[in-house]
Amino acid sequence: MRSAVLVKCTCMIFLSISLFSCASNSTPAAKSEPAFEPPADVQNMTGGLFGGEVRAQRASVGESSQGQQSEEASVDSRMITYALSLDLVVKSVEEAKQGLLGQIKDKNGFIVRETDRSITARIPAESMDGFVTYARTLGKVEDESRTGTDITDRYRDNVTRLNSLIRVRDRYLALIEQADAVADILRIERELERISTEIEVLQGRIKHAEQSVVFSSITVSFREKAKLGPIGWVFYGLYRGIGVLFVWDWD
Repeated sequence: MRSAVLVKCTCMIFLSISLFSCASNSTPAAKSEPAFEPPADVQNMTGGLFGGEVRAQRASVGESSQGQQSEEASVDSRMITYALSLDLVVKSVEEAKQGLLGQIKDKNGFIVRETDRSITARIPAESMDGFVTYARTLGKVEDESRTGTDITDRYRDNVTRLNSLIRVRDRYLALIEQADAVADILRIERELERISTEIEVLQGRIKHAEQSVVFSSITVSFREKAKLGPIGWVFYGLYRGIGVLFVWDWD
């Protein structure tokens, strides 16, 4: 009896395994899923986003390069005033002065101050080097100095303050038209007078700064070469004679 049961169970187990194997073999192979492709509108959107990011990066690089160029331009556009001083030893002060006055006219400059021994002139900045080169040919240079001063910040401050005062003045002009009381009118007129004076002062400073940049200041001082008197010539002759005694030219 037990043998029959064991045989039955064994048959059932083999039958189940056989059915399971057949079922698994009959199952179709799984197809490989194609790569996911988003719809066209999403692709366009994605491309737009990436394209915008690339454009933004390029724009950022462009802006940085433009910023660098603008910074360099701002450096180049600084307002620098130049003042030059030149001391010369010349044979004739009068001849040197006449030659210098002719150069001032040729360079479209103008004289600021003139004395017996010096001339101070304003020369266009682009002609400054040529003017100085000519001045050096008039005699021996004893001393020369050149100074450059950056007035950009001070100039911009004056321009900003001027614009503010002009706006304040315009408001006062609008108020005086609405004022009825005499006391109010007088008070506004006093403020207008004060502001107008400050405006004129600032306009003068701004104009002077602009002129100082366009025209460089050059001062040339003259001194005649010392001339020997009768006794001086005697000592000069003795000096040359003694030199001949101690130094011979064998050539």
